[in-house]
Amino acid sequence: MQTERFLGRKEEKTMFDRISRIRKNLLATQPRICAERALLITESYKKTEGLPIVLRRAYALEKILEKMSIYIENDQLIVGNQASTPRAAPIFPEYSVNWIEKELDTFDKRSGDVFLIDEDTKEQLRSIFKYWKGKTHEDEVLRNFPEEVKLAEKVGAIHPGGITHTGDGHIIVNYKKILNQGFRGIIREAEEILNTLDLTNPDDVRKMDFLQSVSIALRAAIKFAKRYAEKAKELAKEENNPRRKRELEKIAQICSWVPENAPRTFYEALQTVFFVHLIIQIESNGHSVSLGRFDQYLYPFYKEDTKKGILNKEEALELIACFFLKLNTINKVRPWSHTQFGVGYATYQNLVIGGVTPQGEDGTNELSYLCLEADKKVRLPQPNLSARYHDGCPMNFLIECAKLIRMGFGMPAMFNDEVIVPALLNIGVPVEDARDYAMVGCVTPVVPGKWNHRPTGMTFLNLGKILELALNNGKDPRTGIQLCPGNGDLKTFNSFEDVWKAWEKQLKFFTRLHIVADNICDLSLEKHDSDPFCSAFIDDCIKRGKTAKQGGAIYDFTSGLLTGASTVGDSLAVIKKLVFEDKVVDAQELKEAMDRNWEGEKANKIRNMVLKVPKFGNDSDYVDSLVVKVYESYFKLIPNYRTTRYGQGPIGCRWTPSTATISANTPFGGEVGATPDGRKAGEPLNEGASPFHGADQNGPTAAIKSVAKLPNVLMAGGQLLNLKFSPSALSGENNLRKFVSLLKTFFDLKGFHVQFNVVSAEILKDAQKHPERYQDLIVRVAAYCALFVTLDPAVQNDIIARTEHEMIT
Repeated sequence: MQTERFLGRKEEKTMFDRISRIRKNLLATQPRICAERALLITESYKKTEGLPIVLRRAYALEKILEKMSIYIENDQLIVGNQASTPRAAPIFPEYSVNWIEKELDTFDKRSGDVFLIDEDTKEQLRSIFKYWKGKTHEDEVLRNFPEEVKLAEKVGAIHPGGITHTGDGHIIVNYKKILNQGFRGIIREAEEILNTLDLTNPDDVRKMDFLQSVSIALRAAIKFAKRYAEKAKELAKEENNPRRKRELEKIAQICSWVPENAPRTFYEALQTVFFVHLIIQIESNGHSVSLGRFDQYLYPFYKEDTKKGILNKEEALELIACFFLKLNTINKVRPWSHTQFGVGYATYQNLVIGGVTPQGEDGTNELSYLCLEADKKVRLPQPNLSARYHDGCPMNFLIECAKLIRMGFGMPAMFNDEVIVPALLNIGVPVEDARDYAMVGCVTPVVPGKWNHRPTGMTFLNLGKILELALNNGKDPRTGIQLCPGNGDLKTFNSFEDVWKAWEKQLKFFTRLHIVADNICDLSLEKHDSDPFCSAFIDDCIKRGKTAKQGGAIYDFTSGLLTGASTVGDSLAVIKKLVFEDKVVDAQELKEAMDRNWEGEKANKIRNMVLKVPKFGNDSDYVDSLVVKVYESYFKLIPNYRTTRYGQGPIGCRWTPSTATISANTPFGGEVGATPDGRKAGEPLNEGASPFHGADQNGPTAAIKSVAKLPNVLMAGGQLLNLKFSPSALSGENNLRKFVSLLKTFFDLKGFHVQFNVVSAEILKDAQKHPERYQDLIVRVAAYCALFVTLDPAVQNDIIARTEHEMIT
């Protein structure tokens, strides 16, 4: 039995009764819309008109943290709330109000990501719309978007929707520095530089506003923490349960000390991390705010406390579990058009364990294992747990990761140091920083505390649509729009080389447009997403006197988001083999069969031939080489583009490739007609770098061999592979050993990333029919997990349709 010395508890009580109760309450809490932040920032902005935007943002954060509702949940040991109730989503009107006004009466009627909203909240939000009209980030973006970008979105070739009305997010701050200095130390650093500025120097004048804003924002955060200290004291006075009374008194003591001061214990360090993580997401509504190498920066506190005898393993485990549960209270509401690209209340709060240290040694420690153990107890979508593998990785760590994966809720995702470190070296990151990478959001590696916001671009590129345009002379069959005149259509091409040239022409045109869209959004976000709080914790923002978005970060790389590469490769293989090599299908017949959506006797006969052509995911060099060629056609374009921070200080300032497309394959597929691989109109495209659902028929080893052939070491922006297993395939010690061997094989083949669903199609189908029985059923959607019953039915069906591997040979 646990005594929990740091709380003074002596009751004989199983430690995870608390975790079970908190978890049960969370699952029973329906997400809501909260108007508090929207009202407070509107009030602040009205009073600060005319001030520099970074100061307006600092004063707004100060106002929000001072006046927003706070509470401490029953049983919780980690405190802090984003909105007026757990899992409620605050509204950020500075980014956009048009979609909020349009969808105000439909939040509770959605087919996925449902949010309750009462009439009072609606009226509160309606009261501020007029003030924000014409002043938001979205307003500025739409004013500056060229007509061809808008038409490209209408065609379905790109989707810039997410970044037009939201903040950046996608960041990992320097937690090691925060834990070493506390907020006081960082304020002191900013004020020392501020006091040495030479205001005859225009560059120093520009720095002044940012440095002042850092001090305002961090002092506001200190006061915010002290509000919880006072709240805990009040609750302790009213508490009749001696155990809970002592816990509340301890919370008050901790929040009086941190984050103002450097933490002295593991508990204080953990609370500090949550305050920072939380306030970043109150300041801005960008998602994918991630936690970096959690087991590395917290380990010194754990080691010291256990050495002193003031903390034991069980106590640390309970605190970590409470921390994980708190992450699930953070939420975000998006327009429905964008929700479809990341359905499942996705917040992508990635937390990384394992991997090599900056010196190249194994970094796995006791906290690495405790995080796996805590996730077993919590079993919720957040954190988005990631584990790093390297050649010297302890076998026991890999086995424990496999045991957690076998439990069937998609954790952890597995990443390969042997590919990712070289990928970062390839783009100019020094070796010690490259070894210290962590994942942002889904699958994107960055150097924690040194990388700019949004290392993944937010304008998605629909390769399936681009192929469709290439095969139709550049004209979209659905809308009739032609933006880039083509080289003919499938019926007129005389060779596969003609097809390829048509593909390259359309790809080049729309790649340029997705960069244009992102750049325009970036320039707008320099103002509307100015973030003095978050930027204070990114090297070298304080030193340079700039926010991260203005060029304050050490590194700046952004990756393009590709959707449908495997679908395109499979389609090109069909055209190459059946039309131009074997000449068993006429190009016109193939085109007509697709136009008929494979319906009718003749079209169905052709489709049967099409389905027999090798597909990606089966270790067929014929088709795998074409998928590689599709990637390479994009790779030779993307490094030529620069980010909007180019020339402003950071290393890099260029684009890299990524396949982190979250659930974009489903809505993008809805924009694309039938494709030559046999896919029907409107069906999802392939997800990430994974094979098209159902196409990988030769077992998981063949699937990983296909993915391992891709130019993974060039995927500095992230690579994503989803595999699905029947639960019986991983049951028992023998199957577990086979599964671990499969993981080792994938890593030895230089695979970048792999993650798993371990759930049967029968269970998922039953969950669709009886959602009330499966409220805690978690699945891997893309590079994130979600509660299955909260997903839009189209995404549910895509997951069900993925190949379910029965055994490992």
